[in-house]
Amino acid sequence: MKKRYLSFLLLASAISACDMKPMDHFVLRGTIPGAMDSTEIELAIPGENKERLKGFIVNERFEFRGKLEQPTLCELRLNNQDICDRKNIKEENKIIYADINFFVENGKLTFTTPHVDSLPHSFWKYDIRKEKNYTLTGSPAQDIYYAYQQQTIPTRHLLRTFRFQENKQPEDAKRIVAAQTELARQTREFIAGHSNLAVNLMLVEELKKEPFTYDQGYLDELEQLFASYRDTCPRLKNFRQYLKEASAFAQGKPLQEGKVITSKGDTLSLLAQLKAGQYTLIDFWASWCGPCRASFPHLREMYKLHGEKVNFISVSLDKEEKEWQKAMGEEKLPWSQFLATRALSKEVGKYYNLKSIPTFLFIDPDGKIIFSGHSSDELEAELAKTH
Repeated sequence: MKKRYLSFLLLASAISACDMKPMDHFVLRGTIPGAMDSTEIELAIPGENKERLKGFIVNERFEFRGKLEQPTLCELRLNNQDICDRKNIKEENKIIYADINFFVENGKLTFTTPHVDSLPHSFWKYDIRKEKNYTLTGSPAQDIYYAYQQQTIPTRHLLRTFRFQENKQPEDAKRIVAAQTELARQTREFIAGHSNLAVNLMLVEELKKEPFTYDQGYLDELEQLFASYRDTCPRLKNFRQYLKEASAFAQGKPLQEGKVITSKGDTLSLLAQLKAGQYTLIDFWASWCGPCRASFPHLREMYKLHGEKVNFISVSLDKEEKEWQKAMGEEKLPWSQFLATRALSKEVGKYYNLKSIPTFLFIDPDGKIIFSGHSSDELEAELAKTH
């Protein structure tokens, strides 16, 4: 009798062990109280194929099935625009989009939220503080990411508030930089304290900085965060390759020589425009670039404050000289204006990793680059350090 009982237990254990095998796919089921029937719902999965699973909410529920090679940060999107338009529902009851980010991995996953109105909406309506109003169970990676979200909500909310604030004051630029610094500190400490590679590789993207806003020591710190991993996944390889390439754009790289053209048609050396013992600001722009020209009022304010100690230079990347001349006449900027030669226009991308404009380069008195960015707010905080 005992032998039969023991055999039964072994058989039951074997069956149980088979049932415990990891699933090779995921089943995501969710409940969203208050969501209208037929609301469109989509699970956006990033990657080479950028897969999108689409469906509809029925009786406040939805379900998705799929397969992933590794835990992946996905985005759940809701859209009831069509329903509201057909039924003439008031604007305040529309959910144009509700974007929810969480890690999905193979297994049985369950999404819950108290009510559809508690979810964060997208774009300018996105409220970071609502990230605490939904949970996804069944994903160990999401458990860790949720902890990060909750820990950093105050800092991220403050940073977003500053970024979308109208009528910014000079002190706000300093507050933005301080919030960015604090968020970077929290993120580095979180990565160091957790060992989930998928989550850490996603979070470290937030620690990548613009060219010339970091030194080699900063890159070494990022490398050390992943020194213990022996994984050969593509994302880790790509990150390590990024660190190697980023070294070429660390602070301290000398400004390279190039030729620029004056408004009178003379060709001059760019390096010759630097002034001994002075910091220099170089603004790369173009007449057709709306954000470039929108930054000029702020640059004028900075010129009034720092123009005596900082050498201001604007270099246009316009292809047509007449367009540059026309824009100069309209803007009437009070500092030195130049047009980049064709050769320099081609080389700035390689020299300074310049991929968009406006781009501001800040040069120290020794001719070395100590800052690069696209935001005039961040530039203002950098200029303030010179006093």
